[in-house]
Amino acid sequence: MSTTDEQPSPPGSSCFSFHRIHGSRILLTNGSRTATRDGSSGINAEYGDNGVVYTGLPLSGHAKFVVEAQKLHSSWSGSFKIGIVLIPGEQLKEGFQPPRYSPSTPQSWVWSSLSLHAGQILKTKYGKVNLEDIKKGDKLGIEVTSEGTLSFHVNGENQGPAAHNVYSTDKHVYGFVDHYGQAVTSTITEAFVNPFSLQHLCKRRVLGLLQGNVESLNQTLPEPLIGYLGAG
Repeated sequence: MSTTDEQPSPPGSSCFSFHRIHGSRILLTNGSRTATRDGSSGINAEYGDNGVVYTGLPLSGHAKFVVEAQKLHSSWSGSFKIGIVLIPGEQLKEGFQPPRYSPSTPQSWVWSSLSLHAGQILKTKYGKVNLEDIKKGDKLGIEVTSEGTLSFHVNGENQGPAAHNVYSTDKHVYGFVDHYGQAVTSTITEAFVNPFSLQHLCKRRVLGLLQGNVESLNQTLPEPLIGYLGAG
């Protein structure tokens, strides 16, 4: 990790780092706020994958995560992919193997090119911008509202809802950036999370234990409480 290229966090943000768990080709610098896919440029470039990096903290409440594309290489096809993935709390630790290619990830929403992948299913055309056209200096953002609505941004422009109720399980929600193909280096420019209330965390825990089967409580809990648990 470099100690000579430190840059201050942007004013007015809580700029957390990339997670220590990442793809096998990734090198983190700048206080773990810059990610570079190694072996991705030069005459002997060999690798265009294994470039996934995760947010250093799980997303919660109203959360936003923005990176700037800082280096691309024209030798490859494909480019940045961004998204979120649901991961059990104990899973993202030493020994966890990130996917070599993010659209193959279960329990995820991934924006790739002009398409939105839900899990391993190509769901729909998405976005006003083709991620294949991202240039140096462009900014890619992930935003989740406190109600769990996911959207992606390019240079501050919201590309529209990509998913709803992403906080409806007891799994942690991590944002990620996939440095694939032409995408070599990105740096975090803005990042914040707003912690959930204890009430919301308890709700998520109960739903996780029930595996979403709220109807099983019909005979044991008051109707208003069942309605609350069943709400997105």
